Amino acid sequence: MSTGKAVRALFPGQGSQTPGMGKALATAFPVAAACFDEASEAVGLDLRELCWDAPGTVLAQTQNAQPALLTVAVATWRVLEERGVRLTATAGHSVGAVAALVAAGSLPFGRAVELIRLRGELMAGAPGEGGMCAVVATGQDRTEALAAVERHGLDVAADNSPRQFVAAGELATVRAFAAELGARAKLLDVSHAFHSRLMQPVADRWADAVRDARLVDATVPVGLVATGSFSTDADDLAKDLTAALCAPVRWQDLMTALGGPDPTPLVALGPAQALVGLAKHFPDRPQLTLVNTPVSLEAFVRRLEAEDR
Repeated sequence: MSTGKAVRALFPGQGSQTPGMGKALATAFPVAAACFDEASEAVGLDLRELCWDAPGTVLAQTQNAQPALLTVAVATWRVLEERGVRLTATAGHSVGAVAALVAAGSLPFGRAVELIRLRGELMAGAPGEGGMCAVVATGQDRTEALAAVERHGLDVAADNSPRQFVAAGELATVRAFAAELGARAKLLDVSHAFHSRLMQPVADRWADAVRDARLVDATVPVGLVATGSFSTDADDLAKDLTAALCAPVRWQDLMTALGGPDPTPLVALGPAQALVGLAKHFPDRPQLTLVNTPVSLEAFVRRLEAEDR
């Protein structure tokens, strides 16, 4: 069954950033290079230098990683769009949700970069010393690990797959939780407890910023990360973007919703290797194609064109 040159696009979240990301695309495709220009002008920050030349420790800083990831993700999508590829649905993990809003026409790119730079600054400036811990567990082990999250007074920051979730909270408590779980747990290299109640002190400022951004209805369904469902309604999208600062990322629910008989290809755009890995955790193992270089992009477009014949 032909779907034309249509895709369901997924965008990565913080932690996926890598030095040099997007350089090859911007060199090969003027429309991608223009994204770096537009983003740099929007926030007064040289996104080329940040993504391509800055030390990894600088790129990883929350206020830098978020606009950088957004820029690379949208740049990748715009190349596909220029090649005649269209969206039927889209979702993003954490900061990737804003890239999805841009791709779906709900938020102009320049405004999105401003908004996400502020988001990064707010999250980086939240008070307290927080931590996060990824847990790999299934069956009874997962049940026991989730019970330990509650017992320690932590929050589930992300439900990523049937095999992985992320806990967040005060750093000392997260470390104790990780020690209890042993090899099943991995402390993450983060400065704060994102997607948890520890973001609450900056939530009002974020809500004001989202309201001022004036999202419009999306052209295709967009994943609501805080609820695990899809919507095109501007009010739904704004409420979700606001809530997701403190609420868990329900990636497992979004991926489940994208499953089923729909033949439209799933594509992960930008430095999204982690999303491809998570897709392998699901029982139906959805085929998720990574597009993050000129070579992988050209190969993917050729595949779409061949399937459309």
